[in-house]
Amino acid sequence: MKYSSIFILFFLTLTVNAAIKDQAAVTAFVNQMHNKHQFDKTELTRLFASVEIKENILKTIAAPAEAMPWHKYRKIFMTDSRIDGGVEFWQKNELALNSVAEQYGVPPEIIVAIIGVETRYGMHVGRHRVIDALSTLGFSYPKRSRFFLRELESFL
Repeated sequence: MKYSSIFILFFLTLTVNAAIKDQAAVTAFVNQMHNKHQFDKTELTRLFASVEIKENILKTIAAPAEAMPWHKYRKIFMTDSRIDGGVEFWQKNELALNSVAEQYGVPPEIIVAIIGVETRYGMHVGRHRVIDALSTLGFSYPKRSRFFLRELESFL
């Protein structure tokens, strides 16, 4: 089977991952983590050397589903299976949800809704390591870099 060069180029753009280009930003972040949280600089530098910038994450955030009007977006999440999954998840995790709600002041229904949207109640946990996703957005998405670097800090 012969592939056209356009198909091969398209396929490569879907799978290309790269190291973090802005090493000065990584060094500054490592220094911040060391100074603020006493992280070992060598270990963090080694960790960030293993990070892969995920081009598909950058493409996805550039065209979010949230840009759709509500009447279209709603159809994705307000399905019988998702609602049934939410009820089941809530019932199975009621004690933990109530404990978290009491501790942080977030109502269980909000927690369940977020878990449903983000993971379909744990059935979809993503295809990327958290470190790769947050580093991709923190170091390669200038529009929201500050936010994602704070998230990366919290994650670490």
